[in-house]
Amino acid sequence: MSEAIFCIAFFVAYTVQGITGFAGNMFAMPVGIHTLGMGESIAVLNAMGVMACGLLSLLNFKSIDWHELGRIIGVMLPFMLVGIWVDNVVSLGALLRVYGLIIMGVGLYNLVSKRQRFLPSWAQWVVLAAAGLIQGMFISGGALLVIYAVQKIQDKHRFRATLSMVWTVLNLLYAGIAFQGGAFTPVVVNVVLACIPLAALATVLGNWVGKRISKEHFLKIAYAVLALIGALLLFSA
Repeated sequence: MSEAIFCIAFFVAYTVQGITGFAGNMFAMPVGIHTLGMGESIAVLNAMGVMACGLLSLLNFKSIDWHELGRIIGVMLPFMLVGIWVDNVVSLGALLRVYGLIIMGVGLYNLVSKRQRFLPSWAQWVVLAAAGLIQGMFISGGALLVIYAVQKIQDKHRFRATLSMVWTVLNLLYAGIAFQGGAFTPVVVNVVLACIPLAALATVLGNWVGKRISKEHFLKIAYAVLALIGALLLFSA
């Protein structure tokens, strides 16, 4: 029963991922923690993130902004590795709540704001580095990456395609680390196999919806998702 509940939550989360290009793992993680366990959820979602984000990248391959992709990965990757190390030596529960509060505030502010606010250049670099650090510590850096990406990639198709490729690369690296650590137990493998068709269907469905909404509605959805992610982090930490 717990695996079935997780699969339902996974399908909904990855449909949202298909629409926005981010947030799938963040929505699925709280349910996964309570049904599969933290370690198992991380392993499953990393593996499925590679597949789903990779598929979404292929479906929108021509829209990928390769310049921004190189910049994002180049900055996030070293900080993500630092975050993985920090996660192994420090208790970070309180920081996760603070992070959730900030993300929820950013999402709500932009939902009610009449025009988009842009961060100065130095602050954009700080946000991008923090996204890598948080990704390594909590596998939740997508919310901060969105704050950066909405300011640098105005076209919604390029936004979705580029972020999907970012998560394909970073999830693949994280999955490799998890595999070497023995995280892919028989239970994890069985859940992954069950989620493969769900990920494919959710990604295609979300991609279809995402192509049919306006830029303004797309940004509103993105900021609403940010607010919900912040709430999930705040109350599940």
